[in-house]
Amino acid sequence: MPNTLSKSRHAAFKRQGGLCYYCGFPIWLEQPTVFVEKYGISKKDSARFQCTAEHLVARQDGGADSRDNIVAACRFCNNGRHRISSPPTPAKFRQYVGRRVHAGKWHPKYIRHLAGFRHYLRRSERQLSA
Repeated sequence: MPNTLSKSRHAAFKRQGGLCYYCGFPIWLEQPTVFVEKYGISKKDSARFQCTAEHLVARQDGGADSRDNIVAACRFCNNGRHRISSPPTPAKFRQYVGRRVHAGKWHPKYIRHLAGFRHYLRRSERQLSA
């Protein structure tokens, strides 16, 4: 039986249409081989797009494994935020990632063809200029 965190991750994945909260690239939840075949990337490259549960308010700061506190993020973005010694707020990190994606400096050039990327660029341009 799935635990609360697993259920919240699944719900966030569905709510976000299978896109990472930070970078907007497609993510996979359970079937890396299907993802690899669909996007024509290697299994190794697909690992960065595995869906993780990202706590908007960290557990150590009192955040719960609840629907309102969990978003779906690719492993690369989630790890990137938490590699920073003093992690920025999710909103600040999302802006940072959006700028890097827009500049073509977040995911490697050879995997930028993933579906939804162009849509995300247009969306991120609007969000960053607002």
